[in-house]
Amino acid sequence: MRNFASVKKYISAILALSLLYLLSFGAFAAENKELAYERNVKAAVIYNIENNTIVYGKNEDAVLPTASFAKMMTAICAYELLSDRLDDTITVEYNMIQDVTGNQVGYYVGETVSVRDMFGGLLTRGANDSAYLLCYAAKGSVGAFVEYMNEKAAVLGMTSTVYKNPTGVHADGMVTTARDSIAVSKRFYEIDFLTELSNSVTYEMPETNKSVARSIYNRNGLVARVVDAGYFDPRVTGFNAGSTVEAGYYAASAVKSEELSYIITVLGGELVDELNTAYLFTSELAKHALENFGYVDVMKPSDIICEIPVRLSTDADYVTLVPCGTLTLYLPTALDIKNELEYTYELSSESLDAPVTEGEVAGKYTVTKDGVWLGSVDLVTKNSVARSEFLAALDAIEKFTTSPIFIAAMILIVLLIILHFVMQGIMRTRRRRRNYQRR
Repeated sequence: MRNFASVKKYISAILALSLLYLLSFGAFAAENKELAYERNVKAAVIYNIENNTIVYGKNEDAVLPTASFAKMMTAICAYELLSDRLDDTITVEYNMIQDVTGNQVGYYVGETVSVRDMFGGLLTRGANDSAYLLCYAAKGSVGAFVEYMNEKAAVLGMTSTVYKNPTGVHADGMVTTARDSIAVSKRFYEIDFLTELSNSVTYEMPETNKSVARSIYNRNGLVARVVDAGYFDPRVTGFNAGSTVEAGYYAASAVKSEELSYIITVLGGELVDELNTAYLFTSELAKHALENFGYVDVMKPSDIICEIPVRLSTDADYVTLVPCGTLTLYLPTALDIKNELEYTYELSSESLDAPVTEGEVAGKYTVTKDGVWLGSVDLVTKNSVARSEFLAALDAIEKFTTSPIFIAAMILIVLLIILHFVMQGIMRTRRRRRNYQRR
């Protein structure tokens, strides 16, 4: 018999294994009829953090330009190298920003800028000059920093990602996938400093030696009302949005409910009627994730599964078996668990001998979906059953009289008796011969 604390740990372990299995095989991808903008993006993924599970994917392994998603890796690497030096400063030199194109804060040569302010510019405005300055602050050059970015990508398991610059400005061979983008987004999300900055409506950069104080507005339409064109989504937190001519429109976001957290990446969006489909599809996927997936109790202790015969008792011939606890799985909420899941049980033995204690393990109860194992719990007795001492004594006698030792002893006794009579017969025969010879 097991105590219930260890049983709960057991259930948690099998639940984790089950969810990892679902991640590997995508067993519960829901239908996506409500996703109107799905055809207007090249790739996308919804990833559930708590259960390490991809619940939606479109072309998740298609190799595409990194675009602005490169800035998330830039932020991660810079933070790992500079997190204890946020208030340090560097002075901008011409060679540090001479190659910068695209969106910028607009730093001046000779301006002294803090590391914290560089992060502010990078993660709100998506400023390319901030990315370059962070490279110099962290590694002394852009080349050394980009090499570090690629090393970090390998550590995160991003097997299809290659970085050529810290900004995402288009470069031949600079590529990623929607699946790899989940890996970098997840790491970004784990760093509160980065996530909070990327979710800020504005970053207030104080006065420097070359500039008055700056208000740097967030350009991500999903999180910032300042540049809102109907894209603002209160469910979205952070992280990154941007575009290039070659890549199209990109967005990486976090979405949360009370119980669950998701990361959504959308790559290769386009303009449809002047609307950014990366934003629109992110909102569709947020709704899809929050409304269509959740925790479902597939087994409960109140479920009566079967009965098992009980011996050596005059109180009951059978005892009821129930699950030892509740098995909760992360599943599509529309799933008909009674008809779409398969339940099977296996008993440890054909019967139980009284006394039987309530909660005694007597088998295992398993749930599967289309042959995919989801989880198992122990089957335990619902109530106790007392033993009849008279029946127990008879059973002990029966077991003793049918035991190999008893049978062997009986055989030995019979053999000894036979031997005794044989020996007596031999002795009688010898006596008769001696008597005959005397005559």
